[in-house]
Amino acid sequence: MSALPHPPPGPHRGVPDRPARPRPALPGGDRSGRDAPGPDPTGRNAPGPAPLPRPGDLFLPGRPFGRVELRALVADGVLVPVVLEAHALRGRPVTRAVKLAALEAQLPPHLLRRGVLGRLSAAWFYDCAAPPAVLPVLLDKLRRTTMSPVPEGLALHQVTLGGYDVHTAGPVQVTTPLRTAVDLALHVPGPEGTAALERLLDAPHLHCPPALVATALRSFGRLPGRRAALLRVRRAARAVGRPLP
Repeated sequence: MSALPHPPPGPHRGVPDRPARPRPALPGGDRSGRDAPGPDPTGRNAPGPAPLPRPGDLFLPGRPFGRVELRALVADGVLVPVVLEAHALRGRPVTRAVKLAALEAQLPPHLLRRGVLGRLSAAWFYDCAAPPAVLPVLLDKLRRTTMSPVPEGLALHQVTLGGYDVHTAGPVQVTTPLRTAVDLALHVPGPEGTAALERLLDAPHLHCPPALVATALRSFGRLPGRRAALLRVRRAARAVGRPLP
């Protein structure tokens, strides 16, 4: 699909417990979070306890737990998934800073430089969708980009991106809310895409009202799927109480 036209001015599982199963301990303590005692009961020669994980720590395979241990900690309610294979302590808000740290730790450098989070990836970034099982990453057709290696859990899509389609957030690029809504309407017609589209249209701080999304879609002329996408936007607008005339 083509790049969007310039926008108008404006602001812009749980697993049953298995008592016999050994559970990993968090660094510096037992499963309850208490510091593990040193080997010397007198304390004279015992090394100091390893630091407990901070609330802001991210956990990835091998840092410090393996994948099996991470799954066990998720099943026990200690950790929650963030995106791909990154996890955080339960109860910690998954802010944009946490998302950016998780993405920066997992995306290869060539995709951090050239890739753009789009579709459900972008909707997740804007807090309008759950993290997708497979993370869509857009690559601009007009830029020379290495296509391999592609890490597991990512799906690459070659598209046309304009200067007003991309927002830079620290080390990561993401499609703007308007381009994200247009892409959801065009390419993600199932329930997950519909729910994300509705949340985008109904989020005042994202400045992506239904009329603007419809106008952007109409600008593509004979783009395949445009009429069906306009119908999805119209239905989503009604669902959130912002019907189009």
